[in-house]
Amino acid sequence: MAFRLSLLLLIGLALPFSTKPVHVDDANFLAMAQSAAENPWMPHDFLINWGGQTERAYDVLSNPPGIALWLAPVVNMSVFWMHLWMLPWLALAVWGAAGLGRRIATKPGPAALLIAGSPVSVLATGALTPDLPLLACSLAGIYLLIDDTKPLGDRWLGALLMGVSCLFRYSGLALLPLAVLWPWLQGDKRSAFKLGLIAALPMALLCVHDVLAYGSIHVLSMVNFQSTSNGLTDLSHKAIANMASLGGAVVLPLLAWARPRAALVGALAGALIGLMGAGLPQIATPTATAILFCAAGGATLACCFRRSDPLDTFLMAWLLLGAFFLLGLRFAATRYWIPFFAPAVLLPLRHAGPRLIRLATATTLLLSMGIAADDLDVANTQLKAASIAGATGTGKIAGHWGFQYHLLSDGWTDVEDDERLGPKQWVAHSSIAWPQQPSNICWDFSQTLPLGDPNPGIRVLTNTGGANIHGNWLAGSPPQRVIAPWSFAHDPIDYLILRRTCP
Repeated sequence: MAFRLSLLLLIGLALPFSTKPVHVDDANFLAMAQSAAENPWMPHDFLINWGGQTERAYDVLSNPPGIALWLAPVVNMSVFWMHLWMLPWLALAVWGAAGLGRRIATKPGPAALLIAGSPVSVLATGALTPDLPLLACSLAGIYLLIDDTKPLGDRWLGALLMGVSCLFRYSGLALLPLAVLWPWLQGDKRSAFKLGLIAALPMALLCVHDVLAYGSIHVLSMVNFQSTSNGLTDLSHKAIANMASLGGAVVLPLLAWARPRAALVGALAGALIGLMGAGLPQIATPTATAILFCAAGGATLACCFRRSDPLDTFLMAWLLLGAFFLLGLRFAATRYWIPFFAPAVLLPLRHAGPRLIRLATATTLLLSMGIAADDLDVANTQLKAASIAGATGTGKIAGHWGFQYHLLSDGWTDVEDDERLGPKQWVAHSSIAWPQQPSNICWDFSQTLPLGDPNPGIRVLTNTGGANIHGNWLAGSPPQRVIAPWSFAHDPIDYLILRRTCP
């Protein structure tokens, strides 16, 4: 009953966003899905401009092909049908979350709503990315792994689902040690070996496929691609942004107050870290949000460290494996917490009272809707910018995300970084979508159009508010470091810059 009610509620929350335009990383996964529809054996075998230069997708898109193969049957349908096509993954995620809540805290309904209804999960439900399948496979797989209604050796389906998560994002690799850890904690080393092998099987088959199809192993190629921001400054920036994302848009710190002393210590430590990370002398909005969300993240983390039984140890290992994995990525993004954050809900849920659970659930769902609504505004703004640019005819695109996708569909082509454009060419430039820069310096027409926020309030992407839920940087010259996943601001969502090269 808890599963069905939670699923119905979350589907109801998802439906208002079922016509959301292609947004942020949807664009590159749909490009891969189109390639998969034409050549399912080699989905990465196409050219894309995603980092400023047109390159082979195999070299620049750092995700496995699972979501491309899933979307391939519907890639030429309307965005509405593509969003509906993702809903089976929501059902699996809710089932897994409810099962974990029942097994760990005897609270299936709250666990389902707090995990699958988290802001980061609601955004994943409204996206055409690997995040929702990754959430579903990780939750369902780990639930089946620790479900004590079956002997350990018979829980192969759980280990297999954990392995399948690697086919959607390589972050699933950080889950594979858990398939060994749980039976090991039970003293069953034979099952640990067996389940570990089963969990590794999907990734092993993918590596064999890559060698046969491309002549190399994609995940190994992506190690160097991802390892470009591992200096001390970049690592500390990612760590602080990850803490702020966890407390601000993944797991709200309300449940942490089931252990008030630990939560208070964690909040104070997090606030200090946020203040140091913001590095601003005045109490401006970016500083305030950095302190607030890092305090929330600190409280959330502090209440998770309590080792009373093997289940606590397992859940803490799940959370810590994820936290360390996130530091190795190119940048921090709230969605990267997807396969790792459930323990931060389940651990405090074991000790929280009914009133605190109700407050946390209601607050989480309200924030989820507010964040999803503003992200919809950003997606619609990018569509509007593309429509305005498209009215000039055709030209060159400076920018990625949905802006690029919509204009490519209208016959525009991508600018290469430092490309010298010919005479009288239009260039449409989105200020937020990581635009490329042509080398031309002479323009006979240049116009900057601010695109305002149609629904002021929560902002998931703002320069004056210093927030970005999709990364720890904002596009610009130079790019701007940010920490908070969201904020309050009233600056325009985007600036469309239309220029035409001189004759």
